[in-house]
Amino acid sequence: MRSAAPLKPDTTSSDSRVLIRFSPGLATNAEDAFLARALGTLTADRIQQALNVDVRSRGIAAGPEQTDASSAVAEGRVLGVRFVLVGTVRSQDDRSIVSWRLVDARSGKEMSNGTLSQPVSATDSLVGAMTATLTRAFGKPTYVPPPQDRVSTPSRTALLSYMRALSEVHAFDRAHLLQADSSLQAAITADPKYVAARFRMAELSVRQLDWVEQRDAERSTLVRKGLWSIGSVLMRDPLNPRALALMGRLYLHSGKPQLALPVAAALERVAPSSSEAITLRAQALRAVGRDEEALRGLRASSPVTERSVNALMVRADLERRVGDPIAACRVLNRAVALDPLFAPAYVWRAVVRSTLGERREGWSDAEVATRLGREDWGELAGAFIDLSVRDTLRTKQRIKPLMTRAALEEAGWMDLLLRAAVSYGLNTPQQAMLVVRQIPCTDPRRPQLAREPLLRYLKLPAECSGAKPQPKA
Repeated sequence: MRSAAPLKPDTTSSDSRVLIRFSPGLATNAEDAFLARALGTLTADRIQQALNVDVRSRGIAAGPEQTDASSAVAEGRVLGVRFVLVGTVRSQDDRSIVSWRLVDARSGKEMSNGTLSQPVSATDSLVGAMTATLTRAFGKPTYVPPPQDRVSTPSRTALLSYMRALSEVHAFDRAHLLQADSSLQAAITADPKYVAARFRMAELSVRQLDWVEQRDAERSTLVRKGLWSIGSVLMRDPLNPRALALMGRLYLHSGKPQLALPVAAALERVAPSSSEAITLRAQALRAVGRDEEALRGLRASSPVTERSVNALMVRADLERRVGDPIAACRVLNRAVALDPLFAPAYVWRAVVRSTLGERREGWSDAEVATRLGREDWGELAGAFIDLSVRDTLRTKQRIKPLMTRAALEEAGWMDLLLRAAVSYGLNTPQQAMLVVRQIPCTDPRRPQLAREPLLRYLKLPAECSGAKPQPKA
């Protein structure tokens, strides 16, 4: 059986890659830790927007000993980056103190360094200084961030709540995302005009809808909250491409692809070569069953979309759906290279590799999915590899704890799809149908199950009855 070639280092575009490593001044100081994570996240996002470069890792080191430039440079070379930005963050009274170094990953030469001390309320100045360090290194002009990227607010409570949320917004589990949601809500309550917090709330709503939330009432609440938040941003900046893209994705989650398509058209006019516009159109077409048309658009726009993890994940799903697992694996290779911390890419690559005979690599992906995402993701990914070697005993051991009533009620879309597929692979179609029925009839993704290769030949219900049989506790 053919297999997808592993992704080789892309030396032609390494000039546009950056590795960021921030760490707390004291590993045991909770205030230092949350400031380091928040500033690292803000700086990574700002650099991506300012320079349109790949920030290859947003990981935050556990302590100051891990910000040694030589070890960061070694990691940067493995990741194929051009520059490495390392920093140590300390809190003192009401100030943030950042000591930083910018190093050329190729030569190991230190380009610049410095120490900045600013009040916590002047976080924008700190992030701006870090961004300016990179813009100078790339020979680019000074970047002026849009309103949703400016974190300044007259309310200290709002700012600290916002920054605390940033330490959780890249999680994939319900508990941490709910903590981020609570912190952002506190920030908005403290300052109702806080655009940055409203934008993050919309992003967070989409993330929860994508990866953790499947229950009807909660999904409706997240859609309303997200649309309300992004509407506030668009009132100030009606042509903001990132805000329009979020609005389109929220329309898709509300089951209204007919509204998402006009948003995609507007995006194409505002930012004709943006990955957001191309990806949103593909998602809307997929939602209405036009998979091949959606895939053609993404393939034709690969020079743009290959630098967006969201676009790559959509394309990999479509490649898999049209029956090309090798292409899907190559696209997932690119997604993993672009963001090594994006756990769902490892889950799906393990699933695809289970069909390509790449079992050792698939087990490795399952282990990474556990470490970066959630333990149940690793078990599900591993179950597909076990099925590919006909180890049904091990597969059943993996899947059994994931099939309880409580586990299924907490599962998101991807979780339920993979549980159903593993059950089907174990020749227990009734169990697979039991899982499918846990997906609410109102979930706009449910019709996609009819075109899902992992459930091919499974007799799906023709329509939703509204009743969901209860699994055994």
